[in-house]
Amino acid sequence: MDHYYIAAKGILAIRTNVKDFKWSFGHNMPEAAKEEYDACKVKLHLVVEDFNEDHQLAELGKYHYFNGNPNAEKIYYTRDFAMRKKLRIKAENLLSEEPTITFNKNYYKFITHRIMNLHSVGYILTDLATLLLLKKGYAPIHCSAFKKDGSSVAVFAPPSTGKTLSSMMACMDHGAQFIAEDLAITNGQEIFSVPWTSTFRFYSNMEQSTASKLKNRATKIIPPLEYISFSKAKPVTDYVAAASILDAETVTHVAILERGTDEVALEPAEEAVRKMLNLNRNAFHYLKSPFLTAYEFFNPGLDIEEAAKNEKAILESLVHNSSKVFSVKNVNPTDYAHVLIEEIKQETFVEAN
Repeated sequence: MDHYYIAAKGILAIRTNVKDFKWSFGHNMPEAAKEEYDACKVKLHLVVEDFNEDHQLAELGKYHYFNGNPNAEKIYYTRDFAMRKKLRIKAENLLSEEPTITFNKNYYKFITHRIMNLHSVGYILTDLATLLLLKKGYAPIHCSAFKKDGSSVAVFAPPSTGKTLSSMMACMDHGAQFIAEDLAITNGQEIFSVPWTSTFRFYSNMEQSTASKLKNRATKIIPPLEYISFSKAKPVTDYVAAASILDAETVTHVAILERGTDEVALEPAEEAVRKMLNLNRNAFHYLKSPFLTAYEFFNPGLDIEEAAKNEKAILESLVHNSSKVFSVKNVNPTDYAHVLIEEIKQETFVEAN
């Protein structure tokens, strides 16, 4: 049975036989209708089922654990696993309107994180979605975002600096409208919401249960605990009203958060793009994806380098189309939300006069 999930309305969706599928673009995605899926620019088809096409592999070219032929638009990944089991992937027609990737059940069950050159299903699909979005003129961006008083700000920051916290606090405490808390998508002018991520669950001042507070404290000591969950992560609609979640807005401001002595300063365009690209590399790994690299070896039309050029061009457009690009340094990350809103108010006042 097919299930349809929309990561970003009208932009990115996935069709799969896996119910409640979780990946970087959504941990709590509600099921959608096929019509909503069909309306998206980038569509992925994920299948999890056992298959065995080993009889074809001897006739195919080899690239590490991958097999394929030039311009055949299909590659296989086959690798021995414990107790004579096999790990298998089949990827077909990645440049079509609906690429299909099939994983056998062993791969889906046992490969849950990045381990050497083994990447989980979610990571592989994230890399592929990133590449396909870039080829269509859209860039995933590692940011949070909100709208307040007619202005929409995309907030970039190094990991654990406060981008998620600042946007969630702006929405929960200052009446802002929610766009994103960790990931979004842009075409260089608009920002498209990816609302079903859930990084905010790691902030104890938002998740008040005793178990969450204990886990947050333990994670500071043992960071890998971040990836272990004993309960279902809550969706953003448990924190902000569904009616205040915006699907797409024109970006008016770009902010880059940093730790340090309290300061707000205009950010030069070239430096802003450099930092944004750097932060994107922390979240999106399509340039070094073993899966995409192998597919491109046999199918050069995938052209990963072209996608990288598109990414930079889109981010440059985002910066140049914004009315203000600025950096905010603060010692206390809970102060970012207030500072960001004050900066937006000042800019709105200047424009109104």
